[in-house]
Amino acid sequence: MSEPTARADNIFTVDVEDWFHILEVEGGLTRDQWPSLESRVVANCEALLELLAAAGARATFFVVGWVAQRHPALVRRIAAAGHEIASHSFWHEVIRNHDRASLSADLAGSKRLLEDLGGRAVRGFRAPGGSITPQTAWAFDAIVEQGYGYDASLCPGYSSHGGFPSPYRGPHRVRCQAGELAEIPSATVGLGRRRLPYAGGGYLRLLPYAVIRACIRADNRSGRPTNIYVHPREIDPGQPRMKLSPARRFKYYVGLRSTRGKLESLLREHRFVSAGDWLDAHGDSLASSVLDVRAAAAPGAASPPHRTPPPAPHLD
Repeated sequence: MSEPTARADNIFTVDVEDWFHILEVEGGLTRDQWPSLESRVVANCEALLELLAAAGARATFFVVGWVAQRHPALVRRIAAAGHEIASHSFWHEVIRNHDRASLSADLAGSKRLLEDLGGRAVRGFRAPGGSITPQTAWAFDAIVEQGYGYDASLCPGYSSHGGFPSPYRGPHRVRCQAGELAEIPSATVGLGRRRLPYAGGGYLRLLPYAVIRACIRADNRSGRPTNIYVHPREIDPGQPRMKLSPARRFKYYVGLRSTRGKLESLLREHRFVSAGDWLDAHGDSLASSVLDVRAAAAPGAASPPHRTPPPAPHLD
């Protein structure tokens, strides 16, 4: 067994969505079908909670509101275990499918629901697919206005659903018209704008563990935390398979059997805390690292949405 390789505070996050919450799938399962599908999110989250408990690690669980509404005991279980509850939106829609009003309603509804269930303030938001881009930078104003303190949506490189050119590879602050908030971006590797995430989703499944470990060491040596993100379905090789294109099947289903072992190694060799705890300990160091998005978010700069989701319901 290898010895621990880093004692820096790194960040562990979970995007709490079910196996059928795959974004922008041609001919995929629709929202109307979701209630009739087998749910596997509770069992998979319980397995992740066991891994985190065994390592003494804390994480941020970015919960889809639709999941929270159907599995309220899961949200309470996560909070009771000492982990942070944050929002992954209510409907799991990419940002470009929203306009300002619908995103604000989604942010407010999901935040209220998660606070009711978790019993404490929700500080963080992660856009589905990390889908805040320069064209949808207006989303930051809605996030600030709805009372969130930090965002974890930006990828300073290539991303399937997002990508936001930025000089900052680690946590920093974002300045928008409505104010400022902290940003926890994806951990990436590469040069300049030719950067790829290495620490989550398909990249975590497909990259050799030695590569992931080397990237974490490089980030930590540079004073940056890595930001691990995982979906509960990624430790579930037995999940139902959707009818996807060959490229999407490869992206979503190859390497499922390797994820659990990689997570066990990561948790054994590195120290992980929640995004909120990391900001509480290190947030003051971000004051001089500010990404100004006010020009990109100016009125008229955003592209019109092509589909507006319905408002998020609220549990009384």
